[in-house]
Amino acid sequence: MVKAAIVCFDKNLTSGRPTFAEKNNQTLKQVSFLMFARSLSILFLVVMLAGPKQVEAQQRERTITWVNADIAKLNGLSHHVLSSSAMGHDVGYVVWTPPDFDDSGKTRYPVVYFLHGAGGSEKSDSAGFSSRVAGMIRSGNFPAAICVFPNGGMTGYRGTMETLIVDELIPLIDKSYPTKADAAGRVVCGFSMGGAGSVHLSLRHPELFCAAASWGGALSFRGRGDESPLLATATENAKQLENHGFALLTINGDQDRPDAFKPLQAVLQPLRIEHKIVTLDDTNHNLGKYYERSADTLLSFLAERLTKTNARSGD
Repeated sequence: MVKAAIVCFDKNLTSGRPTFAEKNNQTLKQVSFLMFARSLSILFLVVMLAGPKQVEAQQRERTITWVNADIAKLNGLSHHVLSSSAMGHDVGYVVWTPPDFDDSGKTRYPVVYFLHGAGGSEKSDSAGFSSRVAGMIRSGNFPAAICVFPNGGMTGYRGTMETLIVDELIPLIDKSYPTKADAAGRVVCGFSMGGAGSVHLSLRHPELFCAAASWGGALSFRGRGDESPLLATATENAKQLENHGFALLTINGDQDRPDAFKPLQAVLQPLRIEHKIVTLDDTNHNLGKYYERSADTLLSFLAERLTKTNARSGD
């Protein structure tokens, strides 16, 4: 019997079939592989469920060019670079000065800040918007004004970009140009992300602007407008906004969140702060259509506010 067992054992060694040790080895390898595969699956799920927004934000951040000096050729249009402490790098901006601009300081000019939409830069709207303002000035429907176009990247004009505009860019413009350096001499407007940013900046910093106008913006592009923190901000800053004669114009297409700012209007009206909502027919989220159908409306509103607030301040 012992011999038979030995013979059988010898046959296992020589028959090509795996021994117990070899089978155990293979089992361990299979378990290790399964554990590795499971770890990869978990990692994949974590990335897909928790990380896409962060990944997307990083990708967008990497593709932003913060200085774009190749602007259109237009009289009065010039490109500049701000070395931003808030952002930690250079940021481009464009300035347009009106015809017959007097840099001696004898004439003080109001300033229009235009904020571009997502995917744009300081050069995106500088020539087109400035040309519209120039036409309104020539026809006597807009005061001679300076226009400023900062590069907002994909920031929504919040966070460090808000700090850049409020604490760095506006003081720099007032120092470098003969501006009316108070709320009565400043307005802010923009498209899409820039429209939303204009409302955001004007309500959070009531000492800076006498008016804001938004094309195709929203209180929130993802959440509910009636849950926006700007509603509480408007209430908190109501007295300052009223003291500066602040007024707001929001323009949206009928196919582009036409009710986006109604929760804000419901808050501002009882506070005696003017907020006009305009809805454009047959209009989606297209800047060209906004220009075509409401550029005069937007610019006339800004011109009126600059005229009224300057009259109030005695200028």
